[in-house]
Amino acid sequence: MKTKSTGKPEKTVVPEDILRDHPVEIRTLAEKLRKLIRETMPEAKESGHPFWHSLNYRHPSAGYVCGLFPRNEYIDLVFEFGILLPDPQNVLEGDGKQVRYLRVTKDTQIPEKEIKQLIQDTLALPENRAIKLDLIRSQQKSSDTP
Repeated sequence: MKTKSTGKPEKTVVPEDILRDHPVEIRTLAEKLRKLIRETMPEAKESGHPFWHSLNYRHPSAGYVCGLFPRNEYIDLVFEFGILLPDPQNVLEGDGKQVRYLRVTKDTQIPEKEIKQLIQDTLALPENRAIKLDLIRSQQKSSDTP
């Protein structure tokens, strides 16, 4: 992966490097989320990205599926194509044109069932990124039409 600012390959690190400076409650929460993601999607590769300060999960056929973005008070579980995911439990936040996220704090219970379903729904999306972007554009056009 190349960074947008320099065009040079982005350096990846072990996940523990990303989590090292966070409070123990956030590191514990991150470990629970990492385990849940690995159980739901065992064939995915996990990588740490210091530029984004995130742990990212790439599936061999689906590509980038999700990422954990830890902060000192919470962790956002981000789905790049979250706008395309069904969310009957209304656990996803965000009002951008593409990304949706689930915020988990140390004071909330991890919605395991919902996270597993979101990952499975992400894996069910078309594999090709361009097709996913076309789906988003067509959704936006249909919502813009009076």
